[in-house]
Amino acid sequence: MKPNISTTRGFRLGLIGLVALPSLIRTSADAATISGTNGFGVPVISGASTTITFDDRPNASFSSLTVANVTFSGIGGNLRTDNSYPNQYNGRGARYLDNNVGSTPTIRFDFTTPVAAFAFNWGASDVSWVLRAYDSSNNLIESFNLPVTSNSNAGNYYGLSNPGMKYATLSSAGGDYVFVDNFTYSQIPEPSAVLMGILGTTLFLRRRREPGLSALSSNR
Repeated sequence: MKPNISTTRGFRLGLIGLVALPSLIRTSADAATISGTNGFGVPVISGASTTITFDDRPNASFSSLTVANVTFSGIGGNLRTDNSYPNQYNGRGARYLDNNVGSTPTIRFDFTTPVAAFAFNWGASDVSWVLRAYDSSNNLIESFNLPVTSNSNAGNYYGLSNPGMKYATLSSAGGDYVFVDNFTYSQIPEPSAVLMGILGTTLFLRRRREPGLSALSSNR
């Protein structure tokens, strides 16, 4: 027997709602740091993710650069995309982002829409840098002191996980030449998609109850 299209659609939407809803009801208690090594892979974060590699960028310095959903800015100096050290110092592929040979003490990441998690390959640091994430109201959500990576090329990556991160800063006292690559982030599910999923679950359960109710009424 061919399945009822409306019921099947409701069931599918219900599954979407059940999967997406938990990510919208998380609180600041879910804030977490991300760290690991990935060889020549990309950073591991939760959720469907997008990775920015910088490989298709020319060698150039700039005050800000927007790629996909992220704007990279140099605070107190410029940033640079370069290929002087391909596949070294945790840089991956043809090019990486650096702080203009150590002249920029703060790198800022602005997200077009808030993200749930982000992480990046981090290399060549000789001092500890502080990663801080903020929400749309400029409230500090979480901070993380990144350890020194020096000449490691194991694929060291670091990041933060928290719903509602609108921008982040990465800063030090200055004078440290560092690399950023494979910048990976995951979006927050749209509320409309979750609401549609909840509605689908309701319709599905209602349709399953209707035959029983009809049979009960006919027996009276």
